Amino acid sequence: MYQNYIFDLYGTLIDIHTDEYSKNFFKKYAKWLRKQGFHFEWKLFYGLYTSTERAYRERAEKSSGFANPEIQIEDVFREVFAANGYEISDEQTAYLCAGFRRISLVYLCLFPDTLACLEGLKKAGKKIYLLSNAQRSFTWQELELTGLLPYFDGILISSDERCMKPDPAFYNRCCERYQLDKKQSVMIGNELRSDMAGAKAAGIDGFYINRSPVFHGESEPSYRYVSPAGSLLEVLAQTDVSL
Repeated sequence: MYQNYIFDLYGTLIDIHTDEYSKNFFKKYAKWLRKQGFHFEWKLFYGLYTSTERAYRERAEKSSGFANPEIQIEDVFREVFAANGYEISDEQTAYLCAGFRRISLVYLCLFPDTLACLEGLKKAGKKIYLLSNAQRSFTWQELELTGLLPYFDGILISSDERCMKPDPAFYNRCCERYQLDKKQSVMIGNELRSDMAGAKAAGIDGFYINRSPVFHGESEPSYRYVSPAGSLLEVLAQTDVSL
């Protein structure tokens, strides 16, 4: 039925929990920074980081031209460190961003059926794409860690594109870049708004993976398919993928 399977990442393929705004996290990160030669009192870093990120997002909302703009977190880090007297290189910025993410992680793992679903699609000759609201400096290391990279025929990360789901522009960019026929494509995700409503607005069928304990069906669903139990294997079954 479909040739192109476009996946959301977090909450769909990867189960993740982070703690990136707690006092405890910022204390840990400030301690780690000192070991790297950057001295911040944790309250100072917290104040600079949260206010700078907010300012960047507010500016993007006003001037980006996208309905749902995205920022690059590296810009935030460079400004935060500069405010405390540190001029950091691109390589240092990437390293500090990656450390920020690692320290904030509470857990990260693949859902039990992730690989079986992707393997099944590959075996059937389908193309697999990733469309993720994420920061490249946070996410790429997690794609490598979980072994997911080889499965994708194309990857779009919102920080690279300066827009994010549910903006139809993000979906359109994916289809244009990889020359995907929307009628031959389906979006698989766990978010009703960003994944399903966004895909519908872009003219792409949606497959909703319900990760909630209880499934509440919509009277006018924004998706064509649904797995009430949150099973990725239903993607194979319901879209008639022959193994």
